[in-house]
Amino acid sequence: MRVLFITLLFSLFLSLPLVAQEKTEPAPADAAPKPNLTELKGDYQIFPAGRMGNSLYHKKKRIFTRQELSVRAILSLKQGLVVYGVNQDGKDQLALVSDDDKVKLEPLSGGFYKLTAKGGVTKILRVFEQETIQDLLPRSNTAGNFVFNGEDKGAFTHITGGEQIETPEGKLRYQYSFKLHVVKADKEKITNLAMVVTAYSPRLSLRWSKKNQLQFTNGEGKIERVNIR
Repeated sequence: MRVLFITLLFSLFLSLPLVAQEKTEPAPADAAPKPNLTELKGDYQIFPAGRMGNSLYHKKKRIFTRQELSVRAILSLKQGLVVYGVNQDGKDQLALVSDDDKVKLEPLSGGFYKLTAKGGVTKILRVFEQETIQDLLPRSNTAGNFVFNGEDKGAFTHITGGEQIETPEGKLRYQYSFKLHVVKADKEKITNLAMVVTAYSPRLSLRWSKKNQLQFTNGEGKIERVNIR
């Protein structure tokens, strides 16, 4: 009995270093390093993430590449896919992916963009903060007439309606109604001005007369000004 006890004790003593070794030994890697892939909503992917000249994929099929651009984010619209990237100079840039050659994306002053599509659709876009594409008026397809004050503010309109009216000269003309909107470079929220402006053309004469003063010409040719805080 004594011999059996000593044998068991000796066996336990020999196993202790092995247990300690198992606890301190670093675990092997669980798997190979994951590929540098960014998954986006709608089954879109960016690969390799953060690289210049990388590509945008949809369902693993490449749909967009520019050697001078690093793709970072997207915005899906009914008119097409807007791609945000950073160019070789580190500047933000938007591009368009669309099967419809009628859809156009035009750069504006101050880092803003205008998207136009068939049916008179117009939208104003920008990059707000990093890697976020903002549709400044997502519920409207008539955002336009954008002007930038050269420093920190942009202004634009959208058409709220219109009607056929008789002018003082006795002519029938279609009169558009507009609402005015102001966007500040450092603010996400858009300021919607209360006034309604009318004109006989969808191209409203709008400009900044001063840094904080917006000027427009109504349908009667009268110049009006509004101060913007």
